[in-house]
Amino acid sequence: MAFRQHRLTEKRSAGVWIGQVGFAAIIVAALLLPSVQPALAQTDAIVPIINPLLLTGARPVEEASAASIAHTLPALPALSPAVGPFIKRTYLDEMDRRTTAFLPALSPELLAALSPIEMPQTTAHWVRVDLSEQTAIAYSGATPIRGFVIASGLPNTPTVTGTFHIRAKVRSQLMEGGSPAEGNYYNLPNVQWVQYFHQDYGFHGTYWHYAFGSPRSHGCINMTNADAKWLWDFLSPAWDGSTIWQNVPKGEGALVIVHE
Repeated sequence: MAFRQHRLTEKRSAGVWIGQVGFAAIIVAALLLPSVQPALAQTDAIVPIINPLLLTGARPVEEASAASIAHTLPALPALSPAVGPFIKRTYLDEMDRRTTAFLPALSPELLAALSPIEMPQTTAHWVRVDLSEQTAIAYSGATPIRGFVIASGLPNTPTVTGTFHIRAKVRSQLMEGGSPAEGNYYNLPNVQWVQYFHQDYGFHGTYWHYAFGSPRSHGCINMTNADAKWLWDFLSPAWDGSTIWQNVPKGEGALVIVHE
């Protein structure tokens, strides 16, 4: 009986000790929780996408003075320049806000790298595409307003070169083409902010890749959705909003120059 009583006493003492340790652990965890939460939140954050423009010394769009952009121009997308491979999950609204834009006035070295062309004598809005640099520059007359890193046609499906005008604007459409037998078939619904300038060649938004800065397309000028939307607003004619597809009388759309 004395032995049994001794064992019961040991069990009660052990239970009290375990309870005290457990209560102390809860207190410590509560004190540490505020410092742990930011670390947990950080692991679920979206990893920034590499911006090659920063590697060349170009300054990001958000550093520009507001006075350097005419107040009549479309506003910049909400996020700073970000292009490159898709690293981690993101949300659709953030995909639509990604941009490769830069301000040419703050990046003279990028303008100097472009192939020389005969500048048009115009005061209107227009755009040039340098395929060798995978860059598009939007102008107001002789003044470069904004630049973009683009993805043009692959060697087997090159982008057409020459002088053109915007001939149609399409708010959103299905793009389908290629050949299943040749392994180049594509079917892309909801391609947005399309501006055709020659036959089936045009500028449009791109959601299926982030490989801007190198040829990637079947001939069109691939841009992020945000960049394509900005160019859509910038180039004439203004969309009438009445239809999905808006044809433009020959020669009346904004000037487009595509060159190597």
